[in-house]
Amino acid sequence: MIRVTFPRVLAAECGKLRALRSTWAMFGVVAILTVTLAGVIGWNANRLPGASNTPAEIIGRAFLGVDVFSLVLGAFGIMAITGEFGSGLIRATFAAVPRRLPVLGAKALALTALAVPVMLLVCVASLAVSQSFAPAADRLGAGDPDVLRAVLGAAAAPVALALFGLGLGAVLRHSATAITVYVLLVLVLPALLSGALPESVRDHVVKFVPVAAAQALYAVRSDGNPFTMLSPGPAAAVTLAWVLLALAAGGAVLWRRDP
Repeated sequence: MIRVTFPRVLAAECGKLRALRSTWAMFGVVAILTVTLAGVIGWNANRLPGASNTPAEIIGRAFLGVDVFSLVLGAFGIMAITGEFGSGLIRATFAAVPRRLPVLGAKALALTALAVPVMLLVCVASLAVSQSFAPAADRLGAGDPDVLRAVLGAAAAPVALALFGLGLGAVLRHSATAITVYVLLVLVLPALLSGALPESVRDHVVKFVPVAAAQALYAVRSDGNPFTMLSPGPAAAVTLAWVLLALAAGGAVLWRRDP
């Protein structure tokens, strides 16, 4: 009898993700769209002579499409587990791994291992393509202030929201329901809070919602945002807390409820 160990569970989950053609199609299409969008925005900003190209503006244009990747990766994280509930495959998975929690941990690691290299390539390419339309003197290098932090933050934000989606999917188990809740939390909630709360309260609340904390990981300047943003260190801590909370809730539900 083959002993069930976490490395074997992880290898199985990595195999599931790699075997799906939809995984590569999703990453390929969204990566091309994100880099293309960064290029179009960079071209449009510099098509007239005398365009402003501060470091904050260049980075902001380059990573505007990361928000699209965050939304898609969040849905991908949800589908990574709700798809198994929908097809009934989760029963076979839990029959092979009766302790269940290693399955969620392995899914989280497999998703991270697959998404991080892709996001790093996309973010580097987005910055290079977007600023290629700016004058050479205005272009940024890896050694310029905030550039490396912004690239790493832009790569980490969608991955964090994908893990948040994975935890949400483990809690709700139904794809349509989980995606709806995810969209409400990521897109609708910040807009509602920004409009409904008094400014004195809004500035202390909205910056802690998941998408605002994730965006703060790669924002260089918060002037153009409708709400106050956290500095990178606290933003990383808040984002990590949301991810751990979602995964812990998902793990608790998997442990206590049968498929």
